[in-house]
Amino acid sequence: MRERFLRFAESSYFSGTDNLECKMIKNKCILLTLFVFFILSCQKGNSNKIEQGRHIKGQVLISKKLPQIKITLDESFTYQGKFAFKIRDIAKGERYIFVDSDNYKIKRMFIAQFEEFLPANDEFYRYSFQDAMKIRNHKFKQNTYAYSNSESIAVNPEGESALTFKFLSDKGFTVEDELMMSRFVTVAGEDRKHELILFYVENVSESGHKLIEFYEDDNKTQVWQNISKYLTERSLQNFEIIE
Repeated sequence: MRERFLRFAESSYFSGTDNLECKMIKNKCILLTLFVFFILSCQKGNSNKIEQGRHIKGQVLISKKLPQIKITLDESFTYQGKFAFKIRDIAKGERYIFVDSDNYKIKRMFIAQFEEFLPANDEFYRYSFQDAMKIRNHKFKQNTYAYSNSESIAVNPEGESALTFKFLSDKGFTVEDELMMSRFVTVAGEDRKHELILFYVENVSESGHKLIEFYEDDNKTQVWQNISKYLTERSLQNFEIIE
């Protein structure tokens, strides 16, 4: 296209018409050509950035980086954004936050946490996936856990729970203190330095019980075992690995 514009300008310039006018036409053609190439280059750069990174498309979270995965969520969840975090000088990551809320009161959350050890250290994720569940081409370790959000923040005020609470509070959301989650972990890459954790989170209050009923001396009570079983089932009904 650039050559076509230049040939047109040059043929006009030497055709015997007014030289000044032809020069103006030629310059306009060159500027137009450069502008078109600039726009195309920007579009190509943005496209490559999307293809190589992670982004949201509707209800689908797409990761082209390790681990490469596509996750679709139930329509009741809305994407609220993401934030990056760092674990000392050992690892870094980012959290993608989805919520199901009523008048800014959070009923449920879905969090996708991508994490990786920094190249400067020799650490790697040591999970065993011998008895893991397989979803599509990914193996996930799954467990359930119930906790107090305020206690978690007090123990680690710079941790992911604290950052998530601040992220949501800044957007005007309220989060109940007692939460329960179904957690899925997978590791990617031959060096096992890349991890993905999926959190499906509900309010403990929705169970009709309180957190104090779930554990006795760190052991799971029968109440929590029954609740966690159905929590796991609900979590699997609210997201799907499509790739």
